[in-house]
Amino acid sequence: MHRMDMMSKRDFFSAIPTQIALGNHDLDTYKGGWIYDIDESVEIALAYEHRFQMPQIRPPIRDLASLKGFTTDGQPRDFVPYEYGNAYYSFTFGPSKHIVLSSFSSFREGSLQYEWLISELKSVDRAVTPWLIVMLHCPLYTTFKTHRHEMFVTEAQAILEPLFVEYTVNFVIAGHVHAYMRTYPVAFSRRNPRGPVHIIQGNGGKAVCEPYHNETAEEWVAVRDQSQYGYGTLELFNSTHAMWKLIKTGHDEGGEFEPNLNLLDEIWVRNQLYAEEMSANKDWEDNI
Repeated sequence: MHRMDMMSKRDFFSAIPTQIALGNHDLDTYKGGWIYDIDESVEIALAYEHRFQMPQIRPPIRDLASLKGFTTDGQPRDFVPYEYGNAYYSFTFGPSKHIVLSSFSSFREGSLQYEWLISELKSVDRAVTPWLIVMLHCPLYTTFKTHRHEMFVTEAQAILEPLFVEYTVNFVIAGHVHAYMRTYPVAFSRRNPRGPVHIIQGNGGKAVCEPYHNETAEEWVAVRDQSQYGYGTLELFNSTHAMWKLIKTGHDEGGEFEPNLNLLDEIWVRNQLYAEEMSANKDWEDNI
């Protein structure tokens, strides 16, 4: 739990509403060093459950997990026995419905999380909440070399992407990769005006240094960066228009500080629900 102890020394969490998504290090298998491949079981996500209180579906179900199921840096090799609680949940904020998923709880067809997700997607009334936003730790799309072959990425693209496209999810926001990326609206690896915008917002803290998978960005990549720290903001102006910004914090990976907080990325996004209407009005060309 020592990784969570720093929170008691920060006023941020007492002043700013915070909605969290389960990351691999939140599983908390670190014990003064990465311990793995031993016959010992641990109670996963202990601090993560005790230090936060998300809008839970029901109390958490957490079984002991064998340390044999984790890599040298604490990455799980397979889905972990963790359901409900802070693992996955949803909430409504103004004109937006937010669904927060667990990359590390099973989302295969028939699993508890999958069945809950289907129910949530079907229940969204886009007349009331026209913006639909999904957040999870591992991205479905990445232009970077690391993590791209992990099962939590590849299975998410195979299982979750068809649902996100079918239900016209607007944004899929992830982390895991220590860099920044924003896609055009994309579906099944092709630009599609009704597909979600995928964002990797992983340049906010530990590092920002991930190598690109290819020297030339994929055709669905709008912006990518692996050298600048920053954070993102999303403003929903009405049912059709939103603005996404990636704001530089003033430091680069080398530790150099630049006092001007320049925008690294700024774009108007028009709600993909109205893609056909926008296309007819020849407005879609201006959308991201």
